[in-house]
Formats: sequence, structure tokens, C-alpha cells
Amino acid sequence: MPADLWDLPCGAKTRAGTPCKITALYFGGRCKWHGGLSTGPKSEAGKEQSRINGRKGGRPKRQKPES
Repeated sequence: MPADLWDLPCGAKTRAGTPCKITALYFGGRCKWHGGLSTGPKSEAGKEQSRINGRKGGRPKRQKPES
């Protein structure tokens, strides 16, 4: 990000209607709470993987090693 934009506040409005004061911005000009890191999967393969992950219900369980 250009140096002249480093100390600017987020600029989004909070639920209370006041401007957000966070200055740690991403390239979109918003903070992590108001300007999203991820926009979600774009490709059909990514969307399908997201659906599969949603059905799993978390990380897979570790299996005990056979003795």
C-alpha cells in the first residue's frame, strides 16, 4: 500500500453508526472486520470443495495407529 495511506482509518461505519477507527488496512481500504479477507471460492471446483467441507463438520479425526 502507498505510504501516504498508512495511517488512514478504515472508514466503514460500525453498527453504532460511528466511523471505524482501525488503521490496519488491507488493499481494499478496509480493516479485517469491514473489508473481508476472503471473498469465497470462485471456481466451480472450489465451490464444490467448499460444499464438501461444510458437510464434513470439521477436521477429520486422527486414527489410532495399528499396533
